[in-house]
Amino acid sequence: MNRSQISKIIIVGLALPALLLPGVCLAYILFKGLPALSWSFLFSATEGLGFGATSGVLAQLLGSLLLALLASLVATPFALGTALYYRLLASKRQQALLAGLLNMLQSIPPVVFGLFGLIVFVHLLQWGVSLLSGAIILAMVILPMLVLNSIASLERIPGQYTEAAQSLGLHHGAVIGRVWLVQAWPGILTGQLLGVARALSETAPILFTATVFSGVVWPESIFSPVTTLQTHIFYLAQEGSNPQVIQVAWGSAVVLLGLVAAFALLARYLANRYENPQHLGAER
Repeated sequence: MNRSQISKIIIVGLALPALLLPGVCLAYILFKGLPALSWSFLFSATEGLGFGATSGVLAQLLGSLLLALLASLVATPFALGTALYYRLLASKRQQALLAGLLNMLQSIPPVVFGLFGLIVFVHLLQWGVSLLSGAIILAMVILPMLVLNSIASLERIPGQYTEAAQSLGLHHGAVIGRVWLVQAWPGILTGQLLGVARALSETAPILFTATVFSGVVWPESIFSPVTTLQTHIFYLAQEGSNPQVIQVAWGSAVVLLGLVAAFALLARYLANRYENPQHLGAER
């Protein structure tokens, strides 16, 4: 056995756990959760008895989507504005500082954002546990990712497009509106979808700022709390001695997994459909 074969065996041995373990985990979640799914489970929002064991998850599903989509809407203007500042106005030193700051913000544990939201929005500003508090905190969590994605989308625009627009006398606003956003929108939209998927996967920030376990089907206003799949699973999982409740938790996990996968796959489709052909065409 030569060195090349030994190297291949080592690489395969290191790669297999990274491929098999997530697959096994996904298969186990589906195995445990799929039997709980039914029409009434997915589309019923009535409050049941037994710690949620007899309730449908429609309210939780809608609450999760509402929080994630609102967070993305809140974060998008700031993300795009920061990316445009980075590309148009920032010096090399400012770009380096901004990139370092964004990478640092991405590494902050979400629970820290949740504690910040609890202190500032819930108590100091007296917004209470509410949709608004949770959406802003989730927007803060996904903002660094959206900014970096927007910067990358703008940087993929061929330089000759910008030079041609500037040679025609277009000012910054016209270059942004007529060239950059027209060319970069698939990448920016892909980032928004991934941001929604990321927001759907967060539990700790909204646990402190936005959600209650029961008693809410749809928030009456932005200052009302919501109920979500993430916290629903968290609460149900604490009732480990009740098999019926745990079955509901597994079913809720499958629904949440499906939501996250749907947004991630849609983002992947947009990237393959619009970004890659455009990028390859520019390189040619």
